[in-house]
Amino acid sequence: MTPGGGDHDAYRWHDDTIYALHLDAPDPDRGVWRSDLVLDIDHIVEWVCGADGRCRFRVAPATLVFHEVADLRIAVDFGTSAFRGMLNELSIDAIVRMPDPSGPQGAGPPRFLWRIGLTVPPGGEIGFGATGFSEVLRAAPELRDEQRLPASTRPHLIRRGGG
Repeated sequence: MTPGGGDHDAYRWHDDTIYALHLDAPDPDRGVWRSDLVLDIDHIVEWVCGADGRCRFRVAPATLVFHEVADLRIAVDFGTSAFRGMLNELSIDAIVRMPDPSGPQGAGPPRFLWRIGLTVPPGGEIGFGATGFSEVLRAAPELRDEQRLPASTRPHLIRRGGG
């Protein structure tokens, strides 16, 4: 997917782990009208598969931002465990972008409908309208046996509390 538009690969973020969602909402008191959805993810930059079928992964912490977000819908259900199940990170199956069927909304940039399908939890989904996205790797990719970075060394976008 190219920032701001163009053709894209819905599976570019397949199996990426989402650690945090941040709603960068407008602040009218300061005259800030930004409306972004910010995701803290481990992005699998490359799948490195050998002739033996074994795969390793080049993984980097990344910030994925969707711009001018509206009509946000989040459907995440980890089920009922009677408090025996723990909270897990979300895992992306695919991100799909479709033209907004309602057409142009004024003179601004074109809007698209976005759907982030989740594999964890199964059937989970994040949907919204947005004009585009940007993605920034926050460190160089590391070659790993797993599709994620170790929590102990990963630079989180949103810091965990210390007490």
